[in-house]
Amino acid sequence: MKTITWGMIGCGDVTEVKNGPGLYLAENSKLKGITNRTKSKAVDWVNRHQQGIVYESVEEMLKDEEIDIVYIAVTPDKHLEYAIQCAKAGKHCLIEKPLALAYDEGVAIREAFREAGKKAYVAFYRRNLNRFIKINEIVKSGKIGKVSQFHIHRYVNPLTDFGAWRAKPEISGGNVFTETDIHILDYMDELFGEVKYFQFMKNSLNGNDFDSLVVNFQYENNIRGTGNWLYNAEVTRDVVEIIGEKGIVSFDFFHNDTPILLETKEGREEILLDDSIHVGLAMEQAIVNELNGIGEFHGNIDNALRTLKITDIIYHSETR
Repeated sequence: MKTITWGMIGCGDVTEVKNGPGLYLAENSKLKGITNRTKSKAVDWVNRHQQGIVYESVEEMLKDEEIDIVYIAVTPDKHLEYAIQCAKAGKHCLIEKPLALAYDEGVAIREAFREAGKKAYVAFYRRNLNRFIKINEIVKSGKIGKVSQFHIHRYVNPLTDFGAWRAKPEISGGNVFTETDIHILDYMDELFGEVKYFQFMKNSLNGNDFDSLVVNFQYENNIRGTGNWLYNAEVTRDVVEIIGEKGIVSFDFFHNDTPILLETKEGREEILLDDSIHVGLAMEQAIVNELNGIGEFHGNIDNALRTLKITDIIYHSETR
């Protein structure tokens, strides 16, 4: 089996534990080298991880014929530029989420890779974690019967919970909802397919960006759901409930160390599963396998575009 060789653009926090180590820990995978706009940071990363070399520039990396795929691990404002460069260089690509600053940029990225005949993946790693595979299994196996609805409750305070750059739309494409909580919408896409219709209300309680959002969704098979987001909460909550005719499965979305709760007439079951601290490893292994002709990666750029379109519409609508 071929060893898939990676290059990496950027070496920020997301590459330290989450997604960087998987490039060299996955089977039949190796990290050839990285590049960063501040070279000293790239040198430091390579020395600490004892992996790869440092390229002087993105252009130098893309000229390396050994590299099969590039991980774009920078903020969304740079995704379009680097993704287009990768496509033109004939490289597959793993792009950090969200795919782009806006939906039209995401479409441009998809078309560039289609034209190049190369794969473009988006780093929605939760689809490949044991925890979320188990939830998927519970929902689709019929353990809770036919699903009719779901409810998302997400109450946080981004002033303390998230880095400031996420609140700068020129860098993140929006705010915490568009940059971080798009993970939730991506997983609903994994479970229920495409959103056929949605309506929403949002307002601002602090005079700045919107911090209160309520969304009603209608998916395929007439599955309906609600999403409630509050971004100035002193008391936090992070719960998704999926309701079927025979039971309920509920779980914290962003806290992998909490149990999945399964409730049926047989009783209440708590399911706690372990995943690697390198949460991107399973995703990266699936990508390597697919590039070697084994299996199929969960999710693709079309899935990512569907969720990006929703967050784009919500973010750019008028706040009331």
